[in-house]
Amino acid sequence: MKDVNNQFTLLEIEHLCQLYHDCQLTLLEESELEYVLMQCNYDSPLVNQTKEFMAISRSLKLNTSKPQKNAWSRLLRVAACVAIVSGTFVIFQYINLNRDNDKCIVYVSGERVSSDIAHQIAEADVAKMQQFMQTINEQQAHEEAKVEQFMNHINQLK
Repeated sequence: MKDVNNQFTLLEIEHLCQLYHDCQLTLLEESELEYVLMQCNYDSPLVNQTKEFMAISRSLKLNTSKPQKNAWSRLLRVAACVAIVSGTFVIFQYINLNRDNDKCIVYVSGERVSSDIAHQIAEADVAKMQQFMQTINEQQAHEEAKVEQFMNHINQLK
């Protein structure tokens, strides 16, 4: 098909319309013909019939105006935003206030102990854990040394 920017004669457009009615156009050519028919101002029975068949409206106009929004919907949106922000603020304040009031109650052998004794027990457990980790690291180093010695012995035999 010709470039859309070039002017089509009435005979060329009628010929294309006839090809359309005879099902001789590809989908791309049909869409190009539809575009040309929307742009042209020719009036003939075949052109008008093709426009009707393609359901092309002469007054094709895109609706670019924004829908009207009333004041109540705007007010509701603002109220919803304020409610969300204030709700989030209240939740964070509640979390921060309760964080300071956290308490831990410790029982040893079924009896409640003071916080000082609980701290001492926790520190003793941490010390035991550190000692255990140090023992594991020493044992791992000892095993790695054995493997290295074994590999050196194997390499010397070769």
